[in-house]
Amino acid sequence: MLHTARTTRISSAPARPPHLPHDCRRALALLLALCLAVCAGACGSAHNTSARTAPSNSASTASGTVSVAMQPYVAEQMVLQRDAPITLSGLIARQDGEVDASAITVTLAGNGTHRTGKVTVKDNRFTATLKALPASETPYELTVAYGGQMVFHLDEVYIGDVFVASGQSNMELNYQQYYGTAARARENLGSAFTLSDLPELVDDPGIHFIRAAHNTDSTDFPVDTVMDGQWKACTGTDAQYLGYLPQFFAQQLRTDEPHVPVGIIQTAWGGTAISSHVPGGRIYKNHIAPLHGMHIAGVIWYQGCNDAWQLQNALDYEARFSTLINDYRTVFEDPQMPFLYVQLARWGGAQYTQYVRQAQLDTLTDPNLKNTANLGMTVTIDTDKGTSSVIHPLGKDIIAARMANQWRAIRAHKAIPSGPRAATARRTGDGTVQLAFRNDTAQGLRAMKPDYSLSASADAVATATSQPVEGFEVADSSGEFHKATASINGDTVILRCPQVRAISQVRYLWAGEPHSSTLLYNASALPASPFILAVSR
Repeated sequence: MLHTARTTRISSAPARPPHLPHDCRRALALLLALCLAVCAGACGSAHNTSARTAPSNSASTASGTVSVAMQPYVAEQMVLQRDAPITLSGLIARQDGEVDASAITVTLAGNGTHRTGKVTVKDNRFTATLKALPASETPYELTVAYGGQMVFHLDEVYIGDVFVASGQSNMELNYQQYYGTAARARENLGSAFTLSDLPELVDDPGIHFIRAAHNTDSTDFPVDTVMDGQWKACTGTDAQYLGYLPQFFAQQLRTDEPHVPVGIIQTAWGGTAISSHVPGGRIYKNHIAPLHGMHIAGVIWYQGCNDAWQLQNALDYEARFSTLINDYRTVFEDPQMPFLYVQLARWGGAQYTQYVRQAQLDTLTDPNLKNTANLGMTVTIDTDKGTSSVIHPLGKDIIAARMANQWRAIRAHKAIPSGPRAATARRTGDGTVQLAFRNDTAQGLRAMKPDYSLSASADAVATATSQPVEGFEVADSSGEFHKATASINGDTVILRCPQVRAISQVRYLWAGEPHSSTLLYNASALPASPFILAVSR
């Protein structure tokens, strides 16, 4: 996909060949725009030469032509991050002279405010930095001008909170791509539920989104054709193009701050392994890299199913994931950028799902992370509403509510909500082990029964029970696991198994699709993560 390119003629010195950027595709985009402008001037038909992927127009003065190309995601109805410096960049070329940085102006005007950015130029790329703006539902106009002549313009730009929604199918999962035809519906519904069980789509004009296409041919951000070259509001039939999880997450945030627009950049791609999303991966190069320098509120991530098919990929997941988090924070120039991710839900289709879950749990404390601040994992072992037989279960509303609570805590500079996270397992006698938990995650430990029915909701996920917690297993050095009984003792759990005297390993819900009916929760009604842990003496 070509850059969005616009051209204008300006008064200038005698013509010289433009200094084109090094990237071949972008250079071709600029050359095309220049040629279109020249031909349009000769033929008087500029308005008929624009292409959907590279719309162009021209304005003439005495002589000369300037072409400006922006990334395709810089489009109508876009959202820019509030309360952070705004960085906008693009390619610029003159047909008849060197680019003069002092002649470029980039402005945001509206809502009684006028911001002009400081512009620098290097290798035919201009970068403008504008001072931060507060959230605004009233749109701003964005204008790029050269020598006082407009070369790029957007009528509607909003200021709010921007999130990148990345990963694979359970983040991408939207009505149009996954249920929009009878064949797709059959494939994704299975016998677990029906179309009538799908949640209602969000209808909120304050949520704006843009969706990346399944295309890696260019280094430009590949805007999906369903977007019609612009961001869309999550309203009416357009809501079918945005993933259920990101739109429910945005809805939660809008409930808190209804005057703050939320923007979603959806880069998720179903059926992809994490190796495609890290630097050097085929998706990374044009879904993430083109966003470099853009300020955002954070990333929401749901991925891992494709890495659960082979043991080596599952074992490599933690290293790749920590690398990805570090790099995304570098791309968006924020070493503490909030990164909220989802641990894999119940599904028995892949052999090594439990290993990926463990890798996702361990990532929270991975020593290779440059910064562990503002990192949150949502446990989903209890969220599927009884639809765990399909790879795309229901319950995205529950997941979104939990992720939104994490975001609220980050905004308030409070501890990120978490279910109990096992830290140590200590042998206290023959056939007995005491489990301790991390960082106050075990306050108010309790047994609860998850509601694995279609009536489950974010406010009613599980109910308290007097029955003991299930799902614990222990093993000795032989590696043979046996069920263990669990009893809650304050902020610890005592495990007992008379068949295993010298317990050396403990695991909990260690299966792709565990079916324990009573799970371990804390006072916040958040479930404990599945885990495997070595036992100390």
